[in-house]
Amino acid sequence: MSKKSPRIPIDTCEGLLEKLKWDYQQLQEGWTEYRTFNFVVTAHHLYADWINSAGTRKQKQRKNNLPKQGKKLFSTLRDITNSSKHWKLNAKGQKKQIVSGVSKPVVADYYAYFIAGPVMYVSVGSARPSIPELASLTLECFDWILQGKERSFPVKLTEELDRVFRPR
Repeated sequence: MSKKSPRIPIDTCEGLLEKLKWDYQQLQEGWTEYRTFNFVVTAHHLYADWINSAGTRKQKQRKNNLPKQGKKLFSTLRDITNSSKHWKLNAKGQKKQIVSGVSKPVVADYYAYFIAGPVMYVSVGSARPSIPELASLTLECFDWILQGKERSFPVKLTEELDRVFRPR
Protein backbone atom coordinates (compact mmCIF):
# COMPACT_ATOMS: atom_id res chain seq x y z
CA MET A 1 0.00 0.00 0.00
CA SER A 2 1.43 3.37 -0.96
CA LYS A 3 1.57 6.19 1.52
CA LYS A 4 -0.53 9.31 1.07
CA SER A 5 1.41 12.33 -0.20
CA PRO A 6 1.82 14.91 2.58
CA ARG A 7 0.85 17.95 0.52
CA ILE A 8 -0.29 21.36 1.64
CA PRO A 9 -4.04 21.35 0.89
CA ILE A 10 -3.87 22.86 -2.58
CA ASP A 11 -5.43 20.00 -4.51
CA THR A 12 -6.05 21.18 -8.06
CA CYS A 13 -4.22 22.87 -10.91
CA GLU A 14 -6.66 25.74 -10.56
CA GLY A 15 -5.76 26.02 -6.87
CA LEU A 16 -2.06 26.23 -7.67
CA LEU A 17 -2.84 28.78 -10.40
CA GLU A 18 -4.50 30.93 -7.73
CA LYS A 19 -1.31 30.66 -5.66
CA LEU A 20 0.69 31.70 -8.75
CA LYS A 21 -1.58 34.70 -9.26
CA TRP A 22 -0.95 35.64 -5.63
CA ASP A 23 2.80 35.34 -6.27
CA TYR A 24 2.36 37.64 -9.27
CA GLN A 25 0.58 40.24 -7.13
CA GLN A 26 3.50 40.08 -4.71
CA LEU A 27 5.91 40.62 -7.61
CA GLN A 28 4.09 43.73 -8.68
CA GLU A 29 4.75 45.20 -5.22
CA GLY A 30 8.48 44.74 -5.85
CA TRP A 31 10.38 42.60 -8.35
CA THR A 32 12.71 41.12 -5.73
CA GLU A 33 14.74 37.93 -5.93
CA TYR A 34 12.60 36.18 -3.27
CA ARG A 35 9.33 36.99 -4.98
CA THR A 36 10.73 36.04 -8.37
CA PHE A 37 11.95 32.73 -6.96
CA ASN A 38 8.48 31.94 -5.59
CA PHE A 39 6.81 32.79 -8.90
CA VAL A 40 9.13 30.83 -11.20
CA VAL A 41 9.24 27.75 -8.96
CA THR A 42 5.45 27.63 -8.65
CA ALA A 43 4.97 28.23 -12.39
CA HIS A 44 7.48 25.55 -13.36
CA HIS A 45 5.97 22.93 -11.10
CA LEU A 46 2.41 23.73 -12.15
CA TYR A 47 3.49 23.17 -15.75
CA ALA A 48 5.90 20.25 -15.31
CA ASP A 49 4.22 18.27 -12.53
CA TRP A 50 0.72 19.35 -11.63
CA ILE A 51 -0.92 19.38 -15.06
CA ASN A 52 0.45 15.89 -15.75
CA SER A 53 -0.71 14.56 -12.36
CA ALA A 54 -3.88 16.48 -11.57
CA GLY A 55 -4.96 18.11 -14.84
CA THR A 56 -7.96 17.17 -16.91
CA ARG A 57 -7.58 15.46 -20.28
CA LYS A 58 -8.31 18.80 -22.00
CA GLN A 59 -5.67 20.62 -19.88
CA LYS A 60 -3.05 17.99 -20.75
CA GLN A 61 -3.94 18.28 -24.44
CA ARG A 62 -3.63 22.07 -24.34
CA LYS A 63 -0.25 21.83 -22.61
CA ASN A 64 0.95 19.43 -25.29
CA ASN A 65 -0.39 21.71 -28.05
CA LEU A 66 1.44 24.85 -26.98
CA PRO A 67 3.21 26.57 -29.88
CA LYS A 68 7.00 26.53 -30.02
CA GLN A 69 7.37 29.88 -28.25
CA GLY A 70 5.01 28.79 -25.46
CA LYS A 71 7.17 25.74 -24.87
CA LYS A 72 10.21 28.03 -24.93
CA LEU A 73 8.64 30.11 -22.16
CA PHE A 74 8.21 27.06 -19.95
CA SER A 75 11.71 25.79 -20.79
CA THR A 76 12.98 29.18 -19.65
CA LEU A 77 11.16 28.79 -16.32
CA ARG A 78 12.49 25.22 -16.03
CA ASP A 79 16.10 26.35 -16.37
CA ILE A 80 15.72 29.18 -13.86
CA THR A 81 13.85 26.98 -11.37
CA ASN A 82 16.21 24.05 -11.49
CA SER A 83 19.34 26.20 -11.41
CA SER A 84 17.98 28.23 -8.50
CA LYS A 85 16.65 25.30 -6.45
CA HIS A 86 19.61 22.98 -6.97
CA TRP A 87 22.43 25.54 -7.30
CA LYS A 88 23.28 24.29 -10.78
CA LEU A 89 21.79 22.19 -13.54
CA ASN A 90 22.65 18.52 -13.63
CA ALA A 91 24.02 16.95 -16.84
CA LYS A 92 20.52 16.14 -18.16
CA GLY A 93 19.37 19.71 -17.45
CA GLN A 94 22.44 21.18 -19.13
CA LYS A 95 21.64 19.26 -22.34
CA LYS A 96 18.21 20.94 -22.50
CA GLN A 97 19.39 24.35 -21.19
CA ILE A 98 18.30 27.41 -23.16
CA VAL A 99 18.90 30.14 -20.53
CA SER A 100 22.46 31.43 -20.33
CA GLY A 101 21.95 33.92 -17.51
CA VAL A 102 19.71 35.96 -15.24
CA SER A 103 20.75 39.54 -14.46
CA LYS A 104 20.71 41.25 -11.11
CA PRO A 105 17.81 43.70 -10.85
CA VAL A 106 18.50 46.66 -13.15
CA VAL A 107 16.55 49.32 -15.03
CA ALA A 108 16.95 48.46 -18.71
CA ASP A 109 13.61 49.29 -20.33
CA TYR A 110 10.74 51.76 -20.13
CA TYR A 111 8.59 49.53 -17.90
CA ALA A 112 11.37 49.28 -15.33
CA TYR A 113 12.18 52.99 -15.61
CA PHE A 114 8.64 54.34 -15.28
CA ILE A 115 6.75 51.66 -13.34
CA ALA A 116 8.53 48.70 -11.78
CA GLY A 117 11.95 49.90 -10.80
CA PRO A 118 14.87 47.48 -11.15
CA VAL A 119 13.93 44.06 -12.55
CA MET A 120 15.81 40.96 -13.65
CA TYR A 121 16.37 40.08 -17.31
CA VAL A 122 16.86 36.60 -18.70
CA SER A 123 19.28 35.74 -21.50
CA VAL A 124 17.69 33.22 -23.87
CA GLY A 125 19.78 33.00 -27.01
CA SER A 126 20.10 36.60 -28.17
CA ALA A 127 16.76 37.59 -26.60
CA ARG A 128 16.66 39.32 -23.21
CA PRO A 129 13.10 39.31 -21.86
CA SER A 130 12.39 40.81 -18.46
CA ILE A 131 10.91 38.87 -15.58
CA PRO A 132 7.78 41.10 -15.71
CA GLU A 133 7.27 40.17 -19.38
CA LEU A 134 7.80 36.47 -18.70
CA ALA A 135 5.55 36.47 -15.63
CA SER A 136 2.67 38.15 -17.43
CA LEU A 137 2.89 35.78 -20.38
CA THR A 138 3.13 32.80 -18.04
CA LEU A 139 -0.21 33.70 -16.46
CA GLU A 140 -1.80 34.20 -19.87
CA CYS A 141 -0.56 30.79 -21.02
CA PHE A 142 -1.88 29.12 -17.88
CA ASP A 143 -5.24 30.83 -18.28
CA TRP A 144 -5.51 29.23 -21.73
CA ILE A 145 -4.15 25.82 -20.68
CA LEU A 146 -6.31 25.51 -17.57
CA GLN A 147 -9.39 27.60 -18.27
CA GLY A 148 -9.32 28.63 -21.92
CA LYS A 149 -12.49 28.95 -23.91
CA GLU A 150 -10.73 29.11 -27.28
CA ARG A 151 -9.87 25.79 -28.84
CA SER A 152 -6.64 26.96 -30.46
CA PHE A 153 -3.87 28.97 -28.84
CA PRO A 154 -4.68 32.71 -28.97
CA VAL A 155 -3.03 34.52 -31.90
CA LYS A 156 -2.39 37.64 -29.80
CA LEU A 157 -0.53 35.55 -27.21
CA THR A 158 1.56 33.90 -29.93
CA GLU A 159 2.53 37.36 -31.20
CA GLU A 160 3.49 38.51 -27.69
CA LEU A 161 5.65 35.41 -27.16
CA ASP A 162 7.33 36.00 -30.52
CA ARG A 163 8.03 39.61 -29.54
CA VAL A 164 9.51 38.69 -26.15
CA PHE A 165 11.83 36.05 -27.57
CA ARG A 166 12.86 38.17 -30.58
CA PRO A 167 16.63 38.76 -30.61
CA ARG A 168 17.53 42.19 -29.24
